[in-house]
Amino acid sequence: MGRTPHIWVIGFLSVFFIASCIFPDEPGSNTKDSDTKFLLLNYSDNNKLETGAYISLLEIKKGEPEVTPLDEIYPSGSLSANVDIVNNRVVMGLHSNFNTDGLSRRSVGIWFDMLSTTWEELPILPSGSENRYSYFDVSTGKVSESGHIFYLSGSNDKNYNDQYRASLVRYNPKTDVLETATHPEGFVLAQPEKGGDTETGQFKRDFYPSLDGRYVYGVIEAFGVSGGSYHWDYEILFQYDFQKNEYTRLGDSNDKHVTLIGITSDRSLMLYSSKVAGSYKTRTVNTISNTVSDISITGGQNRTNTSRWNSSGYCSGESNRTIGVYNVLSNSKHDIKTPADPYYSQYSPNGESIYFMLFSKTGNYLCKTSDLTATATIDTVCGLSTLVHEFLVIK
Repeated sequence: MGRTPHIWVIGFLSVFFIASCIFPDEPGSNTKDSDTKFLLLNYSDNNKLETGAYISLLEIKKGEPEVTPLDEIYPSGSLSANVDIVNNRVVMGLHSNFNTDGLSRRSVGIWFDMLSTTWEELPILPSGSENRYSYFDVSTGKVSESGHIFYLSGSNDKNYNDQYRASLVRYNPKTDVLETATHPEGFVLAQPEKGGDTETGQFKRDFYPSLDGRYVYGVIEAFGVSGGSYHWDYEILFQYDFQKNEYTRLGDSNDKHVTLIGITSDRSLMLYSSKVAGSYKTRTVNTISNTVSDISITGGQNRTNTSRWNSSGYCSGESNRTIGVYNVLSNSKHDIKTPADPYYSQYSPNGESIYFMLFSKTGNYLCKTSDLTATATIDTVCGLSTLVHEFLVIK
C-alpha cells in the first residue's frame, strides 16, 4: 500500500548554519559537496524516537544546505541498523508506531526512491495459521544495484511459544514479484559436521546481495531440539543462487562457528570471524573463487552496515579522536586524526573519502576527510541541529 509523504523544502530546521562555520580546533577548510546527498534521522526535543521523529534528505546546493523532510516515517532503531540505500533506492524497517493492524509485535518494511511521491510497504509472507502472525525482520533489508530488495520475512507464535520461522525473500519492485529462497534445512543436513540431533537451520540477520541481485551471501546456523530446549550446533557461510535455487557453502571446511563482519562494496570479499581448532580467527573469503585468507587486523564498530565499506575495506570511528581505516585487501590499518571523537563514519559514494559527525556544546557538524591517508585534512560540510541524531550517505 502506497503512502504520499508530505514533502517540503526548508533550510533551517535541521541545518542551522553552513560550511562557513568551522568546528573548534578543526585543521581543515570547507567543502561544498554538491554531488553527495545524505539521509538524516531527526529526533524530537525530548530525544525520543517515538515522538516527533522524522527522516529528511540533506543536499548542498551552491554551497547552501537544503533539507527535505520525508513524511514522518522513521526506522525501528538507528539508520545504520534498519536502513540500506543503493542508487537512491531505500529500504527501511519501520518503527512499531507504523503497525497497520494494531498488533504491537507486527513489524513493517517499506521501500521508496529518494524524492519520489510515495513509499510502498514491502510484502510479507503469510502467517500460515491463526495462532501465528506475519512480520518483516526490520534489521535485514538490503538493496542490490539491480534494484532488487532482500529481507527476512516469516511468522511467529502469538504466545512466543515457538521458534520464529524466517525465510529469505527477494522482491522486485518493478514487477511486484516476491520470491522465497528454498528453506536451508536440506543444505544444513548435508554438511559433514551434522550431529545426530541436528535437525534444521535458519538464516542469521546479517547477509548481503550481489550487485546483480542474483546471489545472497550470509550465515546459516544449525540447531536441534532436545528435552524441549533448542541447542545450537554450528554456523556456516553460504551463497544462495536465486536463479538456480541452490546453496553453496563458502569459507573453509574447518569453519564451525562463524560471525559475518561485512563485505566490500564490490561484493568480492567477505570478512568474517571463525572458530578453528579451538581459537577464533579473522578471515576473508573471495565470493567467486572461495579462496580463504587469514588476516591480523581487527577492531572497529558497526562494521556490518554497507555504508562503512568501500572496495578495499571498512572505516570506523574510534574513541581516541581518530577514524580507523581497515584495509582487508592489504591486511593493514591506519588512523586519521579528527578534532573530536567521530561518529557514524562512512565512505563517500566513490569510496575515496569518509564522512562523519562531530558533536559539541555549540552544535553538531557533518564533516569529511580530504582523502583516506593518515595525513588527511578534515573539512566541515555543514553544521547540523542538535536534533539530528544520525545520517547515512546516499549511494
